[in-house]
Amino acid sequence: EAELCMKGSGYQFIHAADMMYCADNHIRMIKTGESGLTVFRLLSRSNSWVWVKANAKLIYKGGRPEFIIAYQKALTNAEGEEYLRQRRMQLPFSCSTGG
Repeated sequence: EAELCMKGSGYQFIHAADMMYCADNHIRMIKTGESGLTVFRLLSRSNSWVWVKANAKLIYKGGRPEFIIAYQKALTNAEGEEYLRQRRMQLPFSCSTGG
């Protein structure tokens, strides 16, 4: 945690191909209070990529964000690649509504 605070936001530890996806879920959390399921690659201390499954939720006190509760779990490479495959297949809009 101290290392994240010293170097910035933490995005420098996220795989370049996952940054916009993570940023979108970050914005979702700011707007709705919950990030939704987020699966991404995180740089480990050994300089290798580790797949992580995460969900974060804002906790409010007096109508203001007080803190964040985050659940994170390391995944196997196969699990991470399957989530990535599913993510790439998702369309950015609903086929039934066109919007």
